[in-house]
Amino acid sequence: EPSLHETDFLCASGRKMNSFINACALLPFLSNVAFGLSSNAAFGFSDRFKAVCPADSSTIAQFSPSLLINGGTGDDEKSTWVAVFRSSNNLPSVIVKDSFMNAMRIATEVQTDGASQSTAIDNSSLKGQIQTSAGITKDKTIGSEDTTGINANIPVALARLSPSLHFDGQWLIESMRCSLKKEDTNEDCDGNSEHAEAISVCIDELILHHLREGRDFDGGIRTKATLVSSKLLDERGFAEVTHLCSDMATHTSNLDSSMIKYAERVVATVSKGPGARDRALQILNYLGKQETNTDKDIDKQDESSADGDNDDIDPWATIKQFI
Repeated sequence: EPSLHETDFLCASGRKMNSFINACALLPFLSNVAFGLSSNAAFGFSDRFKAVCPADSSTIAQFSPSLLINGGTGDDEKSTWVAVFRSSNNLPSVIVKDSFMNAMRIATEVQTDGASQSTAIDNSSLKGQIQTSAGITKDKTIGSEDTTGINANIPVALARLSPSLHFDGQWLIESMRCSLKKEDTNEDCDGNSEHAEAISVCIDELILHHLREGRDFDGGIRTKATLVSSKLLDERGFAEVTHLCSDMATHTSNLDSSMIKYAERVVATVSKGPGARDRALQILNYLGKQETNTDKDIDKQDESSADGDNDDIDPWATIKQFI
């Protein structure tokens, strides 16, 4: 048995260890108070969403098969989809809520195949969309189960970049969809709501893909914006069109203003999440290598004037004066 002195030493050591553990637990809260952040702002140091760009057709079908059936305005082979998913940093209650909302969406949007719209259901439209908690996808068509053990997440937001059918060399951001509610606001999110943050990830990923392909940015991207996405595009330097065209686009990309806006976002998104800041830095890096349409026109004029000056020069002028 330990002596009285050893017992006192063990008790004192235990109290010191408990004090150290409690102090470590308070560190996140104290750091938030010191920097003037809310208690929920600690979540900003991890990303709520993750993006896949380009996304394959099976991922798009999980969100809405009608997007692949109806198609878009551009060439399917040249089009690029981006899909945004919930990351593993979210609370379990958030994942459960999204699963419930996805089940409600399937129940209300599933296609019917019979005369009675209320009873007959097209089971093929359910294939690959209903999943159990164990990651088992039930195929209602053949009555079997795919026991792969892979729990494929359902995307919460989608967007598409397609070549414009009305303007050569220009691209169109379209089909921006999000299953999250616009009304659920959150000051810790980029855009003050999860809906706006998911759409923001889609826009940034498509812009980054566009720049990685070496395409022109100044006036090279057009998009049809809604009330929510219009604000997000303004925050990224997109300019409103002066007159409507056949593609009904509302905004077009502008190099100068986008460089200013993304430089501001590098600082503004520090507390929103590392992913948003990293995308802003990458986009800003690519934008710095681009030229505006005005600079290109000036270069072309200089080249043409230089060629014209060379045509006026007579190489025999010095010899002709002696003849």
